[in-house]
Amino acid sequence: MVSCVVGEIYLDEEQVPFQQPIFRDWENFHGYVQVRPGAHIFYWLFYADGTKVDAVEKPLVIWIQGGPGFAASGVGNFGEIGPLNMDLKPRNHTWVKGRNLLLIDHPVGTGFSYVTNSSLYVKTDRELAMDLSKVIKVFFRRHKNFRKTPAYLFGQSYGGKACPRLGFYLHTAIQRKSLQMNFKGIGIGGGWVDPKESTAVQTKFLYFTGAIDRNQYLSSSQVAKKLIRSLLKNDFSTANELDSVLFHSLNKERFINFNNVYGQSPYPALERLNSKVNMYLKPSLVGVNQSRTWHYLSTTVYDNLKDSFLLSSTSFLEALLDKTKLKIAIYNGNLDVVTPLAGACNWVHKLKWSGADEFTNAKRIPINGENNGYYKKTKNLSFWWVFRAGHWIPEENPEAMEQILHYVMSDD
Repeated sequence: MVSCVVGEIYLDEEQVPFQQPIFRDWENFHGYVQVRPGAHIFYWLFYADGTKVDAVEKPLVIWIQGGPGFAASGVGNFGEIGPLNMDLKPRNHTWVKGRNLLLIDHPVGTGFSYVTNSSLYVKTDRELAMDLSKVIKVFFRRHKNFRKTPAYLFGQSYGGKACPRLGFYLHTAIQRKSLQMNFKGIGIGGGWVDPKESTAVQTKFLYFTGAIDRNQYLSSSQVAKKLIRSLLKNDFSTANELDSVLFHSLNKERFINFNNVYGQSPYPALERLNSKVNMYLKPSLVGVNQSRTWHYLSTTVYDNLKDSFLLSSTSFLEALLDKTKLKIAIYNGNLDVVTPLAGACNWVHKLKWSGADEFTNAKRIPINGENNGYYKKTKNLSFWWVFRAGHWIPEENPEAMEQILHYVMSDD
């Protein structure tokens, strides 16, 4: 594979059209971007409604997966929003209907992305966002016809935490004319944006839902309080240790499904997906590193970002709210254990921006459909209480998710 340098960005010139039988109804395209020498990030574009025809006239969603270390090529694609589900059957509520979808396996070392040296794994949120911004810049250089297409960032969990920083970097690049992109909005679902607020309510949420008993609640609450005190002192080393203690304390009696407190764990299906991707999909992806065994989660990527795991990204979100016209939607499921709804509601209402007081006093509006939850909005910010859903809102309540997508992408 031949590489060349464009400015400070190393990119692979090879881009290979993808014709895979299981995606015969969905025209798509994949490629690599060498964001740093030896660090290769994989991206996968699905054209709206499965065809290039008029695709640039339809919105482009850039999906930022969480973890860190979950592969968008598998979890986001087959687990939540792609044209096929984890059984490789058509998904009725795929985001590719009426929208283009760009999936990025990030950070380097995740999914089909890879590094040639272990020192190239990202260690900070800044490095993560810098790599992602390079991928997006190269994408719009390669696919110039998408430059005027309305484009949106949607991030989940740790990807939701990355979105404010990434969004700020992209906005700055557009202002400096180093990026041509019609950037219109951001969606953050189950975002690990303020870990302190999520941790503060997690044990109480599990106790109130019956997932843990009183003794477990009392002991784990003490750990959570110590963790929060460490975060307030910026003692992240101690906080990381306590975070591990808290996780094991909560799972002492039985393993809790952090995705959905009452739901079925997605991990058995994801383990089966590993075999399907490696056996059927990977060999058909021309140009993909065939020596790499694909896995839905890279624990190595996760471990390398451990020192950044508990950092907040609210300051970038506040800057975007005050300095841009980007439409920003924060949405959270009421059954989410990773980022409990009450925690998300708390940090959203603590944001320091010009519309804070108006947002606090805004009235809630029912989400369309029967008992799907509520939302409130002020200026360019909206917050959505999504019922009957955990961490994977697109899969668990697609009706509510569709209204969120429509709201962010509308001119209203």
